[in-house]
Amino acid sequence: MPFIQNTDEDRKAMLDAIGVASIDELYSDIPADIRVKEDGDKIRLNPSMGELEVTRHIDALLKKTRNANDFAFFRGAGIYNHHVSTLTDHIALYDGNFITAYTPYQPECSQGTLTTVFEFQSCITALTGFEVSNAGMYDGASALAEAVMMGYRLTADKFRKETRETVVLAGAIHPEYAGTVKTYCETTGLKLVTVGAGPDGRVDADALKQAMSREVAVVAVQSPNFFGVIEDVESLVATTHENEANIVQVIAEPVSLSLLQTPAEAGVDICVGEGQAIGNHMFMGGPAFGFFASRKENVRKMPGRIVSETTDRDGRRAFALALATREQHIRREKATSNICTNQALCALRALIQLAAWGKGGFLELGKQIISKTQYARQTFGAIMGVELLYAESPVFNEFVIRTKAGLDKALQAQGIMGGIPLEDICMGEPGDYLIAITELTTKADIDSYASALADLLQTSDHGGKE
Repeated sequence: MPFIQNTDEDRKAMLDAIGVASIDELYSDIPADIRVKEDGDKIRLNPSMGELEVTRHIDALLKKTRNANDFAFFRGAGIYNHHVSTLTDHIALYDGNFITAYTPYQPECSQGTLTTVFEFQSCITALTGFEVSNAGMYDGASALAEAVMMGYRLTADKFRKETRETVVLAGAIHPEYAGTVKTYCETTGLKLVTVGAGPDGRVDADALKQAMSREVAVVAVQSPNFFGVIEDVESLVATTHENEANIVQVIAEPVSLSLLQTPAEAGVDICVGEGQAIGNHMFMGGPAFGFFASRKENVRKMPGRIVSETTDRDGRRAFALALATREQHIRREKATSNICTNQALCALRALIQLAAWGKGGFLELGKQIISKTQYARQTFGAIMGVELLYAESPVFNEFVIRTKAGLDKALQAQGIMGGIPLEDICMGEPGDYLIAITELTTKADIDSYASALADLLQTSDHGGKE
C-alpha cells in the first residue's frame, strides 16, 4: 500500500461518513485553549517546506516542552516518577523480539514471550504472597473492576441460594478506579455502596460494619489509599470475612510492597494493582499495566491469560497458555473476562526492572522513599499556614497538606511541580494537595518546595501578589 496522504476531498468524504461537519467538530472534546487552531498556529507547516525544514521546525517546538525532569516534581496519585533502568529501556524498546501484538497461542514458536510472562507472574506472586498471578491487565482501574467481578462470582457460587449482589467500596479508593468499578456494576446489575474515610484518612470502620449484610458479595479497599494512608487491612479482612464476603485489595504504588505486609499475609482474597511504578516511565499517564493475584483455589475464576510450566515431547522444560477454557477466544460471552495478552510489553519492563533491582535493591528503594517521605511531612508540617492532614496515620510515599489554594502557577514558575490539587478531582477542599515522593525526590527538592510555599504564604498574608 503506497503512502499517499489524504486530499481535502478524502478528508471531507471521511467526515461526511461519520456525520461530522469539520475537523474542529471532530476534536471538540479537546478544550479549545489547548487545541491546534485552523489558522495562524505555530505548528502549522508551510506546504513548501522540505524534510529538513520540517524537522528543524518541529525540533524547535519540542525544545519548548518541559517534562518532569525540568521540575522539582511532587505529583503521583497512581502514576509515579520513578527511575527506570537503562537496561529496562534497552531490552524492552530496542530488542525487536518483544515488540509484537501476537498472542502466543502456539507455544512451539513463542517460548521467548511465554518465558518472560511466566517469570513476570512469578515476580507478582512473590510480591503479593499469593500462589497464582495472571499475565497482566490493562491498568490498575480495570484490574480492580475485574477483581470485583471475580469476587462476586466466588461469593455467588458459594451461596447459590442467596442473592448477594452488593459491592462495597471502602474508604479512599482512587476516583478513576472507583469510576471504572461503577461502570462495571451498572452494566452487570450489581449494587454499589461506598463507605467513606474517617478523620484519620482510613476506612471508617463503624460505617463499614453498618454497610455489611448478607447481600454483600465483595468489599474493595485500597492500601496505601488515595490519600497515601496505609489501611489496617487485617481489620478490614476480619469485618468482611465475618459476613462471608470476599475482599479485594488494590495497590496503586507497588513499590510499597518492598516494606509493607503482603496482601496474602493480611488475609485478602484477591490483590490487584497498577504496575506503572515498576520499570515504566510516566508516559503522559500510560500505557502501563495492571497486576492480578489470588489463591490457587480461585484460579478458574480469574480473568486474563495465565502461562504455566510444562514439558515438550522431548521432556524439556517449556511454557504454554493454561486454563484457556476460561477465556473469550473459547467461551465467548461466558468467559471470565475479555482481557487478552494486552500489556505484555509493559509487564516485561516491570520484570526487567525487578531483576535489575534485586531483592536487596527493592528493599533499599522502599527504605529510601519512606525516609524521604517522613522528612517531607515534618518539613511541610512546620510551615506556618500549612496543615498536615491525617498526621497521626502511617503513610508510604504520599500525604496530604492543606494550605492556601491557587498557588500552583506561582510554584511552577519557580521550577516546582507541587502536589495535585484535590479540589480539581473532587477528593478534597480548596487548598488540599496530594504530595508524592519517590527516590528521585532530593532533600534539596523538598526544601525548595517548602521554602517557596512559605514565601508565597507570607507574601499573600501581607497583601502581596502571588
